Amino acid sequence: MEKLHSMLFRPKIAEALRCSNFETVADILHHNKNDLAKRLKLSGKEVSELVNTIMQEIKMSRLISYPPKNALMLLKEGTHRMLSTGDNQIDKIIGGGILSRAITEIVGESSVGKTQLCLQLCLTVQLPEELGGLNGGAVYISTEGNFHLKRYYQMVSSFQQKYSSLRDIDLAKNVHCVTVPDLETQRNVLRHQLPVLLSRNNIRLVIIDSVTANFRTFETSEFPNFRQRASEICQLGIQLKEISDRFNAPIVCVNQVSDNFAIEDFEECDDDAHYEYNCYQRQLLIGNGTKIPALGLTWSNIINIRIMLSRPKRILTEEDGSAGDNDPRTIALLMAPHAQRRFGEYYIDRHGIHGLVN
Repeated sequence: MEKLHSMLFRPKIAEALRCSNFETVADILHHNKNDLAKRLKLSGKEVSELVNTIMQEIKMSRLISYPPKNALMLLKEGTHRMLSTGDNQIDKIIGGGILSRAITEIVGESSVGKTQLCLQLCLTVQLPEELGGLNGGAVYISTEGNFHLKRYYQMVSSFQQKYSSLRDIDLAKNVHCVTVPDLETQRNVLRHQLPVLLSRNNIRLVIIDSVTANFRTFETSEFPNFRQRASEICQLGIQLKEISDRFNAPIVCVNQVSDNFAIEDFEECDDDAHYEYNCYQRQLLIGNGTKIPALGLTWSNIINIRIMLSRPKRILTEEDGSAGDNDPRTIALLMAPHAQRRFGEYYIDRHGIHGLVN
């Protein structure tokens, strides 16, 4: 989103913006004129001039559509598309596939298949639209190491056998891998590099694996309080929504989980806090109820769709010491604007993720 300091305003308006905490165009457009007049200490006429100047800049640069479109307008336009996961049963469970112009979260514990599903999406996005793809490439942003190239190539051969239209396509070439080892690099990639990459290439999918890692490894001095941390998460959400809307591309974010602490562990909680906390926890419980999605309520309010992957509690057998890795796992659509909650089972093999038919 364009910064306000790069735009030209009358000296009085420019000085009012400089003394405020408004930094981007979105910061202004998210407030009504009365609120802006009070916070900037400007007259109604000056606020109108400020908004009109920003609108003209938006129209010239075509950064975002203004005024914003509501859900009904977008639905009537029919611009949303579905990206198949490559498995009909899983598509059915999650409401038809991965929705474009939306942020989809895939959350679950370690080794449950989150990355495997993302790699599978990197393949299906290259399919033509009549086969459930988007006929384009993908950007895979990794915050926890390099791209899983070996695992990806194992799936490539399987997909090329299944879809004859992919046999002559270099399926690795159409996946752009970016490593972001820290939060500062992540900011730079999302604000500057990613929009350029999408505008110059036929990119139809963006994956961040995982969105949690850099927020868990930051230095304490960078976020001295939770309010600043929440603000950083909100800015991330704004950037991702703008990219998804501008390029009509689905954004898929892998999220980790945190321990679920009982309300009884905290002292001095009134009845209202106890009720709100328990309602929140019941909506987000993962697996056997000991985990919840990381990044808290702030991130939960940003995403549009939440897909949960979980596996049964593993018990070592006396015979071979195995932990039942081949047992069916559970996939659930916890929230989505286009479908109701649904649950199903899936398994993973060298060809990818497959749903079980009940």
